Amino acid sequence: MADLNVLIAFDAATIVERNPNASRNPDVPTHVDHGLIYMTTRQDHVIGTSGAELNLRAEPGDSVRWRETTLSLGTDYKALLYRYVSSDSQHVLIRTPEIEVIDGVYPMPQEGSEGSPGFVTQNYQDHYWRTTVKRTGKVVYHFYFQILDRHRQLKGYFQWDPFITIENP
Repeated sequence: MADLNVLIAFDAATIVERNPNASRNPDVPTHVDHGLIYMTTRQDHVIGTSGAELNLRAEPGDSVRWRETTLSLGTDYKALLYRYVSSDSQHVLIRTPEIEVIDGVYPMPQEGSEGSPGFVTQNYQDHYWRTTVKRTGKVVYHFYFQILDRHRQLKGYFQWDPFITIENP
């Protein structure tokens, strides 16, 4: 069984710019242009190309983990997934994704002695959404996400409707 890590990168600055009146209701998020969202994983697990949709090579029992970021890596805006809705309402293909919170360590560069590179570390809590593949097939789903600015002010609630196709390797 394998762990497939999927990175979702949002072009948050453009999403905010194009949606100045974005929804402030988490139950009715604003739809976002697929061209502003990028999903990727290890090349040997991708079928075709990466983008707002993602076709994965996976087997029953494999785990899929989604992590989100912004193109500015959170300095200007932060994106946070908050809800998963699926066409697989009986959860036949994948188990309902859940949020996993974990402790992490982040390295920060620091000038070392005699000009050699060094680092210090910083503890933090991280998270991802995790599911388990039950069988192969295609699932259309919605991830709802919110965008916050650097001052932690809500810029809006958003969604897009990617699909995940799971094929045997």
